Amino acid sequence: MSVQGLSRQNLADHTTEVVRAARQARPEVKWISLNGSDLVVKDYHSGKSLFGRVLGRFLIYREKAAYERLDGLLGIPRYYGTLDPYALIIQHVPARSITEIGPDEIPPGFFELLSQLVETLHRRGIAHSDLHNLNNILIADDGRPVIVDFTSAIMTGSNPLAALLFPALCDDDWRGVYKLKRVIAPHQLTEQEREFLERRSLGERIFRRIREPFRALIQRWAKN
Repeated sequence: MSVQGLSRQNLADHTTEVVRAARQARPEVKWISLNGSDLVVKDYHSGKSLFGRVLGRFLIYREKAAYERLDGLLGIPRYYGTLDPYALIIQHVPARSITEIGPDEIPPGFFELLSQLVETLHRRGIAHSDLHNLNNILIADDGRPVIVDFTSAIMTGSNPLAALLFPALCDDDWRGVYKLKRVIAPHQLTEQEREFLERRSLGERIFRRIREPFRALIQRWAKN
């Protein structure tokens, strides 16, 4: 699938739906149709915040690197390139948020497949870091799990701090998976997983203390 020929000038002509409008430092998300394929464009350039654009350029670079490392992995939208330094183009996977379905709609083996997907992320040196946001876990039309939004992803090999935090962030990913299971399929939650949810590692406690003030600072800057 080639996105050659797509530009900011003709993007509106290919847009089929704006899924989420830009707000402060958050990107606009839109569905487009190109050469018979349905794609998703995540675009920081559409926002009015100058800070959002500057931050967005950095976040697009990081997310692009994550998708490239995960290329070809079933359960991860395929990456097709960037529109420019502010916009990312990925596959549109027909799916719903897993939180929108009831326990009776969960296909057999869903959580086994989700666990395998998370394990593969970690083996490839990527911690998603935002799976506690359950909207980042989708269920595709064929019943398979799909993980989206690698804005917060941390990759090994990027810097010494990433290597230091990586084990704690992997634990955070598993906590997101077990949290989801507790919300929509509590009968499938094992005692070991329940105990895991009730405890936090030293690394995670330190990371959370760092993360929340940093997020608050970004939100204040974005409003100015």
